[in-house]
Amino acid sequence: MLKTKYNTGFTLVEILVATSIMLLVMTLGQSFIMQGFKSTTFNTEQEEAIRTGRNAMNTITKEIRGANSSEQGDYPLLQVEEQDIVFYSDVDNDDLMEKIRYFRQDDTLIKTITEPGALYDYNENPSTSTLSLYLNNQEEPIFSYFNSNNIATDVINDIRLININLRINVTPWRAPNDYYLETDVSFRNLKSNL
Repeated sequence: MLKTKYNTGFTLVEILVATSIMLLVMTLGQSFIMQGFKSTTFNTEQEEAIRTGRNAMNTITKEIRGANSSEQGDYPLLQVEEQDIVFYSDVDNDDLMEKIRYFRQDDTLIKTITEPGALYDYNENPSTSTLSLYLNNQEEPIFSYFNSNNIATDVINDIRLININLRINVTPWRAPNDYYLETDVSFRNLKSNL
């Protein structure tokens, strides 16, 4: 009697189909994993940007609210522009008014502090720090100024309220949209209703 031998291997077509399916599953899995990493990185960056924006807003609010005359008696506000403000405030609690400047440089909000110096002339070299990254205000004002009747003004002696508006976005070219931080600050030491 003849024994029949059965082939138990795979055919070439079966190997090609199995390989194609395995490659398709691997490609989809890799795409899913890469998208997850991108999303996690983006969320982390966005959360960090929002956190620093909030911290910047708290710092700006506190320091502008405490604006006061310089050590030589100059008016508390020195310069007011849409993306730049200079004023005097005691930020280090040494009972001396420092000259503070906030300004936008590209997508960064910068703060400089100039100590009054021995002659109270504010000629010392300023210390510079970054308050917030990923600023996306572009042409939109960071600082808007209003008088006691809430009418917009650029006359320094009439300013009693400052609106601060920060737009934060790590990746402005894709979702999610800008995160807005906005507040109004009035001066403690310039109230006319006392």
